[in-house]
Amino acid sequence: MSERARLVASLPNGPRNPVAGTPPRPLGSVRRTTAIEQAWDDFGQPHVVRASGRDLLTRVDASTEVLDRAAIRVEVSGEGSVAAIEVDPPHPRLAGLVGAPARSGFRARAAELAPEHRDRATVLHQLLDDVPLAMLIASYGLTREHPEWNIPPEAAERLTDLCAGWAGGATMLGALESSGIFPVPVGPEAPSLASADDPLAWHHLEPMQARSVRRVRRLDLVAGDPLRLDVYFRDSHLAADEPEDVLHEYTLTATVDPGSLVVLTSVAVAHTLPWPECPGALASAGRVVGERVTDLPDWVTAQMSGTSTCSHLNDLLRSLGGVATMAEALQ
Repeated sequence: MSERARLVASLPNGPRNPVAGTPPRPLGSVRRTTAIEQAWDDFGQPHVVRASGRDLLTRVDASTEVLDRAAIRVEVSGEGSVAAIEVDPPHPRLAGLVGAPARSGFRARAAELAPEHRDRATVLHQLLDDVPLAMLIASYGLTREHPEWNIPPEAAERLTDLCAGWAGGATMLGALESSGIFPVPVGPEAPSLASADDPLAWHHLEPMQARSVRRVRRLDLVAGDPLRLDVYFRDSHLAADEPEDVLHEYTLTATVDPGSLVVLTSVAVAHTLPWPECPGALASAGRVVGERVTDLPDWVTAQMSGTSTCSHLNDLLRSLGGVATMAEALQ
């Protein structure tokens, strides 16, 4: 066992209650499912990001219709810029992403090239929006494979107090300060999300590649007054010779006024998070009450930061921007 592994094993962890299976699709609902996965080779090497998603309408008579679907494949250079991009259905303007950084500035550039998808918060927009954070989360796998790796001091300083888990003096940064070792968390084994009774519960997902990190989302929007939301989010990691483990996992229940699309209630539950301080961010989900779902992608970015929040929960809340377009099918 490496020195880092011994350190991590000695530390307290956050909740470790991963979700198994997927709830049935409600009648009179739209379900959006997306997945983004990045496999890695090594630090500084080219890699590929693959993502796919679907909006599925389930009518009150149980008949279904695919409302929207998309898939992307992004080749990233060893220096972190977009080397190539494939989009299905094709979107020629997105070739303008080639040469752009795959992290900082990627979202703004994608929105500039495909404003119609940004404005309607389509499935394609969600996939593109996930690319920068997928790049960030994927580094967990590499750091776990390299026991000698340590976070640069300037990076730790820049990220201090970014969110609840990165609070100065909290478990993670406190361990780094006292030991000089950055503790890379290991989560619980990931139960399957498959639904034996419903082959349409998720869009088609290829088996996860070894040495990769995957982010999956599910958003159920249910007709009524108010509209009801059930949202699920999981980041997981699959090593070369270990079971898939869960890094971050939330569910969110919310209600939305069908006329104004203003959020009426919003409550988050943490199922799996790395550090004991992380669930301190749960109450921040209530801050979006009173905001229009169409405003949330920008509003959350501008208003929600610091140790009372979680960057992954914020990302879940930003995804509610797609509710406006999905709701059109329920009218």
